[in-house]
Amino acid sequence: MKPLRLQLALLVFITTMMITCSTIAIAAENCEFNGNFGTEKLNFGANLTSDSLTISADTPTKTVVYQERVLGKEHIWFCARNYPFGLVLNPMLGTATSWSDLFPLGKTGLSYRIKLSSAHGYLNPPGSLPATTGANHSLSYIQKGDVTLEIVKSSTFAKKIKIEAGLLGSLKVDNHTLIEFNLANPIIFNTASCQTPSVPVDMGTDYNLNDFPTSGPTKRKVHFNIALNECQGDISKVTYSLKANTEVIDTQKGIVALSKGLKSAQGIGLQLMDDAGQPIALGTTYTFNGFTTTGTQFNIPLSASYYRLPSGELKAGEGNTDVTFIVNYL
Repeated sequence: MKPLRLQLALLVFITTMMITCSTIAIAAENCEFNGNFGTEKLNFGANLTSDSLTISADTPTKTVVYQERVLGKEHIWFCARNYPFGLVLNPMLGTATSWSDLFPLGKTGLSYRIKLSSAHGYLNPPGSLPATTGANHSLSYIQKGDVTLEIVKSSTFAKKIKIEAGLLGSLKVDNHTLIEFNLANPIIFNTASCQTPSVPVDMGTDYNLNDFPTSGPTKRKVHFNIALNECQGDISKVTYSLKANTEVIDTQKGIVALSKGLKSAQGIGLQLMDDAGQPIALGTTYTFNGFTTTGTQFNIPLSASYYRLPSGELKAGEGNTDVTFIVNYL
């Protein structure tokens, strides 16, 4: 598996103020805002470092490649008549499509959306903020809760992508900027990768029960390679890990169960090892030391053997299983 500023000046008229009132309402032409009426600034990416995030170049379109949640405040407003409502994209990033919830991030091949965990009125929770809408003049509000930034692959992108820090867009109610969405640190994506085709491993069909006299692996080890083809030049390091698609028998020893079926063998699993016969711990990241920045074709050598389980009835049958091979390009 191929893993991976706007400033708004408001002319405010306060006609009366009740000393006993716990909230303040201000008028902004058509609409009034209560409570936290000032522009809220939400910052994403505060914990990002200068290290790039890796994503495979052939990641399918519409895949979410980055997601982050921050806590947003409550907002309440009332408008006397219909009013425009929606997220206004920073014009430096491109042009938004009306009614769409995806906003381009320049010419990177990526777009973003903003999702609110709870809002009343035009949005039904959970809902993504649209680019442009019309809304009724009933009381509306956004509850305090999670605000999620999702970055989505929207088209083909280059080998490396950098999304600069700064304003992403603003949520506006009528002519009032309710929330500013900012990126606190740049996001850098490294999209360099290698082609890694699926690998069928023929374990053989000439086993009999006598090959499994005691608990442990059989003496026969089947060697195979994970191919890394057409590697791109921006890769400096390759790591890999294995993920079981069947039941895990022993994580540290790399033993997985066989696929279940009416004809499946019983009392037997499969052990995954490196080329020297050392077990590969499932879910553990290993560095491929054979990778060089000057090459384009590589093989990661591995091996496997059937493994007699310490308990359970031993019964002949089919011995099939499958494992996901995860490669990271750094």
